[in-house]
Amino acid sequence: MTTIGSVTRQIAALEISGSNSRSFAPSSSTARPAHTKQPSQPNVAKLLTKFAAPNLNASQSSLAGLPPPPSRKEKEAAAAQQASLDIGRYDGGLELENEERGEVVSGEAAAELALDSSLSQTYPTQEWTLHSFDMGRPLGKGKFGRVYMVRTKTAPNYILALKTLYKSELVKNNVEKQTRREIEIQQNLRHPNIIRLYGFFHDEKRIFLMIEFAGKGELYKQLSKHGSFTEKRSARYIDQMADALIYLHGKHVIHRDIKPENLLVGINGELKIGDFGWSVHAPGLRRTTLCGTLDYLPPEMVEGKDHNEKVDHWALGVLTYEFMIGAPPFEDRGSVKNTYRRIARVDLKFPPTISAEAKDLISRLLQYDPQKRIQLTDVLNHPWIVRYRPQGAVRQSTI
Repeated sequence: MTTIGSVTRQIAALEISGSNSRSFAPSSSTARPAHTKQPSQPNVAKLLTKFAAPNLNASQSSLAGLPPPPSRKEKEAAAAQQASLDIGRYDGGLELENEERGEVVSGEAAAELALDSSLSQTYPTQEWTLHSFDMGRPLGKGKFGRVYMVRTKTAPNYILALKTLYKSELVKNNVEKQTRREIEIQQNLRHPNIIRLYGFFHDEKRIFLMIEFAGKGELYKQLSKHGSFTEKRSARYIDQMADALIYLHGKHVIHRDIKPENLLVGINGELKIGDFGWSVHAPGLRRTTLCGTLDYLPPEMVEGKDHNEKVDHWALGVLTYEFMIGAPPFEDRGSVKNTYRRIARVDLKFPPTISAEAKDLISRLLQYDPQKRIQLTDVLNHPWIVRYRPQGAVRQSTI
């Protein structure tokens, strides 16, 4: 499932409780071939500066914490500026598509997919329907439906991404339980570097997900454009990723599919984990299912062994390498078998352009024995990470 920032504190008024084939350049190259993904929509960052639904901050990450309601002045300012906001022109796609796509499901599947956040026992929201939104421009198409930019009609008129999923297609692909699991996992997450799921509802044929809109789009597009990132930018991204993973693991959630395609960039340039299609809530933190993306699979998965949350530590090491080199460390574009072999042997080679400190962190994450991989708290304190951390930055895991 492909799934699909921190802006204002007015969210309480709404009671919003919010395998890819890749063609990377060789390791020796800093350029990537062109991709067919659509470019980011224009002027989105400006729109979202005041009107994107925010994440809760660190002190509000507990079960109860909601920010105080907006002041009267804030409400009036939001209402006054509503008319000038441009969310783009709606193309009528949801209605047109719904005439020809999908079927009504029944029985156990219908009960499984009757998802409504207003009925949630943990984070109940107000009741939502399609009529709750002003529809804007299309943002993309997923395997099971479309994604649109929308604005809530309820003041202060927040901008979100509305993702649609056709129930019959989920059933046909036997992923209805996985979909429900992803939604249940993501609705309970509160971290500035994790995309929020603010609410969800359904009609006869579809499920609708109200998702935080990441103003600067997909990280993969930026990595494709630049070929690679500087060590400074890479270190700051890994700093944020490690903090988010500490939070997830503390909630007994293993992501299992960390990669650039599943990361988004918020309006302030912060990294956000987006796709939870392969995530699992595993209190015992031991799993056997083979999943994820080949280039990011750890040795224990390649060899069919049990795995735990340490698979995310491995993926973080692969991600660090790819950020700076432009390709995963074990990728063999000519042979899938060779990629598997290189992973199993931890056949790790560094170009001379990577600093000694970056090599050290990557090497300590990419250990064959999961128990020997560096702890994520130690990642946050690693000299390479600390060197590039912005002055005054505070990680949620240290609060």
